[in-house]
Amino acid sequence: MDRPVKFLPAGRARLVIIFLLLTFAVMLIRDIYLQILDQSTLRQQGQMRYLRTIPLPASRGIITARNGEPLAVNVHAVTIWADPAILDKHHDQWAELSHALHLSEASFARRVASGGADYAYIERQVAPEFGTALQKLQVPGIYVQDTSRSYYPMGAVTTPLLGLVDEAHQGSAGLERGYNTWLRAHPGKELALVDGHGQIVHVAKVQKLAHFGHPLQLTINPQIQYWAYITLTRSLHHFHAKDGSAVVMNVHTGQILAMVSAPSCNPNAEGSCMDPADYTNNAVHQAFEPGSVMKPFVVAAALASHSVQPDARFNVFHPLIVDGYAITDDVRHHILNIEHILKYSSCIGASKIALKTPEQIIYNMYRSAGFGRKPDLGFVDATSGVLPNWHSWSLARHATIALGYGVSVTTLQLADAYAAFANGGYHMRPELVMGQAPVAKRIMPAWVAKKLRVWLQSVAEPGGTGILAAIEGYHVAGKTGTANMANGHGGFYGHTTNATFVGFAPGNHPQLVMAVSLRGSHFKWNFGGIEAAPVFRVTMRHALQELDVAPACHHGPTMRITIRPGQNLAEIAQQYHSSVAHLMQINQMTNPEDIDSGALLMVPTPKGGKHICRFQAPLVSRAQAEIWSEGGGGA
Repeated sequence: MDRPVKFLPAGRARLVIIFLLLTFAVMLIRDIYLQILDQSTLRQQGQMRYLRTIPLPASRGIITARNGEPLAVNVHAVTIWADPAILDKHHDQWAELSHALHLSEASFARRVASGGADYAYIERQVAPEFGTALQKLQVPGIYVQDTSRSYYPMGAVTTPLLGLVDEAHQGSAGLERGYNTWLRAHPGKELALVDGHGQIVHVAKVQKLAHFGHPLQLTINPQIQYWAYITLTRSLHHFHAKDGSAVVMNVHTGQILAMVSAPSCNPNAEGSCMDPADYTNNAVHQAFEPGSVMKPFVVAAALASHSVQPDARFNVFHPLIVDGYAITDDVRHHILNIEHILKYSSCIGASKIALKTPEQIIYNMYRSAGFGRKPDLGFVDATSGVLPNWHSWSLARHATIALGYGVSVTTLQLADAYAAFANGGYHMRPELVMGQAPVAKRIMPAWVAKKLRVWLQSVAEPGGTGILAAIEGYHVAGKTGTANMANGHGGFYGHTTNATFVGFAPGNHPQLVMAVSLRGSHFKWNFGGIEAAPVFRVTMRHALQELDVAPACHHGPTMRITIRPGQNLAEIAQQYHSSVAHLMQINQMTNPEDIDSGALLMVPTPKGGKHICRFQAPLVSRAQAEIWSEGGGGA
């Protein structure tokens, strides 16, 4: 049986029809408004809601040592950026975001406002932990993107050399700055679709490709770099010096194997490198009056110009008066030949040689050796030092420029210049980047370089000012330098010095040259032979071993022992089947009673015993051993 059909009352039906017509009319009017009258607003709202410009990260080029060991690399980090339009709708969560980023709310707000309409950087290259914390909050409009940041595996050992990068990952100091165009990365951009929560769902178009930085391989030997830094830092602390630097170079190629400065800082520790003094490369940026290390160049100029003969002898007993100034020696001697003038660092003798040599000849020797020239190694604002033109020299300047006064140099320049004595008379262009061919220019005759090479070995022998540079088993050649530190007002600080040592080894077949400088020492015995020479000895010994340069043994197999309390030389000689005379010879002693409990002594090796080469230096006391051994001391 069919059910009867029920109809709405006429009044209710009219109400329903009117409601439906009104709803349709409202929707139609809104559609007409959006489609016809306000198309631009609709389009902007749609794009603002779904289409965004996203930054594409790119990594900076890495820096490696000569053996490929990384010196500056990229490690995982995150970059945090915001979409201001979306994030602005979630002000109630800004406090949580600020707290997660360790920022104040005001700082967070400034960073959001500092960007463009599409995105604003909040943090660049920060630890991934920050990104993890933000992702847990799930705030729309805040994005975490994987990227990289610079990390320096050797820390403070290489900071002044490599330099630093800023927040934008651009080089701000050192080689990072000098080679920034080569190393820097160029981030890209892409258009991406995002959902209602601001999450990327599709990449629509790459607007700008990302370009990665190029790698840079240096000539640095990491082991030699490490020992140079450690030893220099010990000396700096022990002698309370203001700063210091050291350079190790191959005498035949000009390649720099180590370049260190102190003080330094660890760029991997946040907030560590705030003071520019802690990351300044003193080896190329700090010029100083070098003292007596300049004497060999005056000798070379005199010999090459035949102003002085190799067998010349000079009376140095009385002070030399020049323009009313008295030039004196710390230790009085009588008649000295050129070798002994260098060995004992006679200022009177060096000045007399200078006065016999025309000013222009000396100037040309200094200039050709690299003094007064800025190095082309990639260091922005590296100094050229000061080398006054010879036309302006007074008689006093003529005499004292041989003593390292009136001229300022850098540690790099000293190492570079001394290489000419070691390699037969050639100035080598310093190289710090692998793959460059050596560039050499003769600056002195080979016979002059050979003479200086032999004479400079006496400096590191008994009686010489550089005896603390001597290395057991190797011939060492070099020169000490000590100069009062200029105060910047035309005078000098009272007891503050620049202490320097420059040398090469092995002296009979040179491979490496090293220059060491410490500025501003207040130590009682603040001489180059005391402060800088031991830095050379420890570093050069490790460098020669690192490069497998064989030592030269003398006097038969020997070994090293420590003198016990109460022992004398006669008892030790009897114990090791030797004689007092023999022990004095192999230890280069002048007084048989000059032994100290705890000192090191070379003795003949018993049959079947392990032997090492002779100790070229004289006895080293316990105090010196503590200072200069690898594991001890405060220097």
